Amino acid sequence: YKKGRVQEVVNRILPLAVSFDDDQALDCWAFGEQCSYLGEVGLNNYADFIDTVQGGWRKWQLGARTNNEAGVMKAVTDFYQNDGLNVPVYILFISDGGVRDTRGITKIMTEAAKLPIFWQFVGLGGRSYGILKDLDDMTGRLVDNCSFFELDDLDDVSEEALYENMLEEFPSWLKEAREIGLIQK
Repeated sequence: YKKGRVQEVVNRILPLAVSFDDDQALDCWAFGEQCSYLGEVGLNNYADFIDTVQGGWRKWQLGARTNNEAGVMKAVTDFYQNDGLNVPVYILFISDGGVRDTRGITKIMTEAAKLPIFWQFVGLGGRSYGILKDLDDMTGRLVDNCSFFELDDLDDVSEEALYENMLEEFPSWLKEAREIGLIQK
């Protein structure tokens, strides 16, 4: 956060959100021990979003500096289920590693495979991504609803390569989700 890396992520992914979403915005969460919905990031508020939304990142009430991926995954899934899921949802989930709750994450991703939600996991500048690296090959799901790639640094990848990685499996998921009736044709 201090070095502006999280804001850089927002800046780099916003063009994808603008092209995906009718409102030209993305919903944003932050998480540690707890998670918090930060609101929408769009063309009118993306500059300095991380330093300004809800008083800035230093004031977010996220609990201990430990990652509870399963908690935020459940909150995100519930958020979109409550919204009605009338369109496919693409989740970009950024992690700096230290993933521990294999059982909780596996359970949530298995249940989420029944929904029109695709999860793109990105390991960024960390290590120990655990189950996030293995989700793509996980069995027991209705449909393969996720993908993973990792980068040491966003500066190491061009916009084109970043978007190619982010969208690599999404089209095939869309096709399969339509074929099995998760998404209305």
